[in-house]
Amino acid sequence: MINIIAGSDKSPKKAKKPKEKLHSNRIKIILEEIGMSQTELADLAFEGNRGYTSRIINGQRRCISLPIAFKIAQALGKPIEEIFIYKQTNTNSDEENLDLD
Repeated sequence: MINIIAGSDKSPKKAKKPKEKLHSNRIKIILEEIGMSQTELADLAFEGNRGYTSRIINGQRRCISLPIAFKIAQALGKPIEEIFIYKQTNTNSDEENLDLD
């Protein structure tokens, strides 16, 4: 037998997981090291979309997709781990944090 409660025709919603975000990145430093401008990076990785590139470089976009991270890494000639710094959120121990610096 199924009991139906008035007004409960909607199934319970699952709580959304917070998006994992990057702690920061080393793009500016790497650009200086290899002598590349932000414009050149935008041309190589984002077909000239300078605004989007600037937001990533300046940390205004901390949640980027893996394909975008790969494009940046390929354009800079560095592994992703050397470019992006990720720290786990909601941990109780500093030992559990990943610092890919």
